[in-house]
Amino acid sequence: MMSRCLPAWIAALHACACLGLHAQTAPAAPTEPQALVTLRSTLLRQVMSDSQLLTEQYERALAKAEVEVAALGDYEEARAIRQRREQLKALYTGTASSLATPLLLAQARLTGSAQFSGEMLSGWRSNGSGAEWLNFRLVPGRYHLEFEANMSDAPVAGSIYASSKFQPQQTAMFEFNEIGLLGPSLENRRSFEIVRSADETTFATVRVGPLTFTRSPVTLRFTSAAGYPANTIRLRNFRLVPITDEGSAALPATTPAINGTDALQQATAQLRDALETARKAAAVSYLAGLEKLADSQPALKRQVEVETRRMSRLADQKTGPTGIRAITTAAGGLNGFEDISDARLAAAEPASGDRFKVNHEGRELSIRLLWVKCAPADEKDASAKNLARHFKIAEEDVISIGRFAREFTAGYLRDKPLRLLVRPDRDKDGTQAALLFLPDVGLYQNVLVDHGLAAVQPPPRDLKRNATEKALISMLEARENETKERKPPPGAWALQPEGNGGDRP
Repeated sequence: MMSRCLPAWIAALHACACLGLHAQTAPAAPTEPQALVTLRSTLLRQVMSDSQLLTEQYERALAKAEVEVAALGDYEEARAIRQRREQLKALYTGTASSLATPLLLAQARLTGSAQFSGEMLSGWRSNGSGAEWLNFRLVPGRYHLEFEANMSDAPVAGSIYASSKFQPQQTAMFEFNEIGLLGPSLENRRSFEIVRSADETTFATVRVGPLTFTRSPVTLRFTSAAGYPANTIRLRNFRLVPITDEGSAALPATTPAINGTDALQQATAQLRDALETARKAAAVSYLAGLEKLADSQPALKRQVEVETRRMSRLADQKTGPTGIRAITTAAGGLNGFEDISDARLAAAEPASGDRFKVNHEGRELSIRLLWVKCAPADEKDASAKNLARHFKIAEEDVISIGRFAREFTAGYLRDKPLRLLVRPDRDKDGTQAALLFLPDVGLYQNVLVDHGLAAVQPPPRDLKRNATEKALISMLEARENETKERKPPPGAWALQPEGNGGDRP
C-alpha cells in the first residue's frame, strides 16, 4: 500500500534529513572536524532543494489516497496515510533554516556610508547606503529574505539633536530589490520597516517577501530609504529562505474502486502493461514501414532519418516531467519535428533572446524560437522598427529590451537540460526553427512572453497548420494579451508612454 512504504528516494531523503537535524540539535563530537560539519550541512541543503518538487508531488498523491481510503471505511489505513503526509511536511518545516542560502557580507559591494565589521552591517548615515550582491547564484524559486536587526540611539553629543533632522528615529525604512538591466524588478521590489529595539543587545528577526526568482545568477540590492545619523542600526545574518508549502488540501473525493485501493493499483498496472505491449508492436511495424519507404524513395531519406530518431527516443521513454510526450506522439500533430533531448546552451553569447546555439551529441545547432520574436540587441538590426510598433515604444527602448532579453535567455537556459522539437528545414543561414521545453517549466516561449520580452509572431494565415500548432499559437497569443493587460505590465509593455496602451511605472 502507498502508506506502508516510501519510495527509495523519499526514504533516502528522510534519512539524510534526519542526519542533518541530528547534527544541528546534538553537539558535534570533540574530534569531528568543522569541515565535515559544514559539508554535511551543504549536502542536506542540496538534497532537500533538489527533492522538494518530487516530495510535494508525492504528498499530493498521498492526500488523494487518504480521501479514497477513508471513503471505503478503512479509517486505520487513512490515519496511517495522514501520518506519512505529516512526516513529509515536518521534514521540510523542520529543516527550512538548513535550506537557507546565506548572503555573505564579505561577498557584497557596499554603497554610500554602509560598512561592515565581522558579520555586522552598519553605518546608515545617508540615503541609498547599503549592500549589493552581484551575479549571485541561487536555485530559482520563491524565497523570503530574513535577517536580524538591532536599532538604538547613536552615542553622540546632545547638541546634534538641536535640529529635528538629526533626532533619533523610532523606525527606519529599507528596500530590497532584484536588479536587472532596466533597473529594479517591480515583481521583486520590497519596502519594509525596522523598529527600535528594547536595548542594544536584542536582535529581532525581520522577514521580507515573498520573492520569486526566475533566473540565476541575479543581482540583489539592500538599501536604506533615508539617512539615520542619530541611530545605530546593526544588521546581521542575511539569508534567503525558500518558501515551502504548508501542505496541500485534500483533493475532492472520487468514486471509490469497488475492491479498494489495491484493486485499483493492480488494474492500473495491468492497463499500463497492455498499452506498452501494444505500443511496442505498433512502433516495430512503423519502423519497418519507414525502412521500406527509405529504400523505395531515396529523396525522402532525410525525413525518414528524423522520424526514425524520434521513434527511437520515444521507445527509450526519456520523457521527463515537462509533458512533451503528449505532443510528440503520432496523435499530437507534430510529426515533422526532430525530437532532441538533453541539449545544452552553447558557451557563446546568444545572438538575441530568441536566437542562440545549442550543443547536442557532439554537434552544434543554430536555433531560433518558433512563433516569437525578441527585440534585437544590435542597433543596426532593421527589425527594431517592427518591434517598436508591436510594443508601441521608442526604437531606443527596443534595443534596451533586446539586450535585457539576450541576458535573460543566457541566464535562464545556462546549464539546464533542454528539450527541443526542431523543424528539419533550415533558414538561409543554417538556423532551424524549434519549440523549446525545460523540465518543470514547459514551453520557454511562454516564459519570454510572460515577461514581456518577446512578441508573438504567428505564421501567415494561408500557411497550412495542423490542430496542434494552431492550439499552441492560440495559447501564445492569449498569454501575450494577458501580459500587456497586467498592472503593472512587465518588460517592454512597461515602457509604453501614457495614453498609448499603458502607464509608465
